[in-house]
Amino acid sequence: MINWIDVRDFVVIKHVQISFEPGFTVITGETGAGKSVVVDALAMLLGGRASGDLVRSGSEHAEIQADFDVSELASARDWLIQMELSGEDGECTLRRLVYPEKASRGFINGRPVAIQSLRELGALLTDIHGQHEHHRLLQREVQRAVLDDSADIREDVEALAELASQISQLTAELAQAQSGLDTRREREALLRHQVDELSTLEPDPEEYVEIGQKHTRLSHTQELAQGTWQLLQELDQAETTSVSSVLTRAAGRLNDLAAFDTRLSALADQVDGLGAQLAEVVAALQGHSDDYAVEPDELERINQRLGALHDAGRKYRVPPEALKALLDEMSQELDTLTATVNDPQSLEAELDKARRIYDKQAKMISKARQKAAQDLEKKVNDQLPSLGLAASVFRITLREEDAGEHRPWGLENVHFELQSGPDLPFAPLERAASGGELSRVSLAIQLTVAQATPASSCIYDEVDVGIGGRVADIVGQKLRALAQNRQILCITHLPQVAAQGQHHLRVTKLSGDATQVELDTLDPTGRTEELARMLGGVEITAKTRAHAEELLSRTVT
Repeated sequence: MINWIDVRDFVVIKHVQISFEPGFTVITGETGAGKSVVVDALAMLLGGRASGDLVRSGSEHAEIQADFDVSELASARDWLIQMELSGEDGECTLRRLVYPEKASRGFINGRPVAIQSLRELGALLTDIHGQHEHHRLLQREVQRAVLDDSADIREDVEALAELASQISQLTAELAQAQSGLDTRREREALLRHQVDELSTLEPDPEEYVEIGQKHTRLSHTQELAQGTWQLLQELDQAETTSVSSVLTRAAGRLNDLAAFDTRLSALADQVDGLGAQLAEVVAALQGHSDDYAVEPDELERINQRLGALHDAGRKYRVPPEALKALLDEMSQELDTLTATVNDPQSLEAELDKARRIYDKQAKMISKARQKAAQDLEKKVNDQLPSLGLAASVFRITLREEDAGEHRPWGLENVHFELQSGPDLPFAPLERAASGGELSRVSLAIQLTVAQATPASSCIYDEVDVGIGGRVADIVGQKLRALAQNRQILCITHLPQVAAQGQHHLRVTKLSGDATQVELDTLDPTGRTEELARMLGGVEITAKTRAHAEELLSRTVT
């Protein structure tokens, strides 16, 4: 139940703090006093849509905070434990800040949470019925939701909607896969041919560089052989004029002269070192010279290999050294295509499985709806006579439409129908019920559903619109009876309903520099005066006051 609510700077409320008691609480006030603002604030706290214009003019932000007793509400306690948001002593405090130009912020037991979390928890804490609930009842989706709540299959329907979404996505993917299958097969055939061709060629960027260098060498064998022979002659093989002979003679002369000047010994050693280095150069040059023998077959082989690589490079429009990378890329694409070439079959199998699961769950939901429809029909029809609709009969029709379609809500549409008299046919609510009848049928449904709802608090915002007199008195009695095992808050303009309240709050609009509202808890005298005002208007007479006292005296204790 709701222990208290604190509202600051919300619409016309500057600051209001209200404590609530168990049982049946009525909220009254003159038309336009702002009775519904309190309910709007609570709905906002519980995850309703926020907008900047809800912030009181001149304020930085609106703040709504409320404390709930969840000690006897297992579903809310379990949710808090699961989300690691539990409070102490069975209490839970919710808070929301709404700003004019930035996103609102939510808190549960002092910890920041997403607004969706407020919405999820709020659905477990309270059941709010707004001013236009009876008009909403004309909508097919609302009728279906009422029946699903009565059958306690809301989560099953949500799971079915996810399946329907999955089926829709798989159907689109399958259509796309089938439409592109021929194109993919053509691409696969081309890639397979190209991969086979390049794999046979076995391109290697390192090999290309190596044989390119070898081709250059073999193409200039004669020049290389003649050049190295001449160098060998000049460096070592000419008996008197070679560099080697000159260095040998120079080293000998320096050694002879060193007998007269020892400093020349070091120079002789350096010349000997040059001779040793020259010998290494000559040996290496001799080795290269031996490689320059004419190899016409090898040159032809290399020419053919380079030609094949260049031809492939031109064909695939890449440099020859990039052929290996191209082959790897084509092979990877071919592997991907090969792996997915059976995608349509795979998707068909997955789609068939999803459809089978959908059909099974949808049939279970249909059975649950049929059973719940019979139960809800009976309970609503039991309510109608006391609401002045003894000649009317309420009926729920389930119609399977668009067979074979996998719709988010299941196999059938839900239709609420009314027979307004024994000689009249059943017709949809929007055609069979007048405004007054519609509000009373809606009230009968709400009272029936409320008895099964797990929420510990039910809030009705002018649920009694369109009724009066004896029916209004009965509605008040029904709400009071409903409050025996839950907290009921009801905004009403009917004195007969207000008289049945166990607790009474009055909303007053104050005019001054800035319009604001106040809420007061009424004592017995205040209740009498308020009921007299509701009965007689501005001028309260002894007669209206006596009538008010009579209404209060008839209240069931």
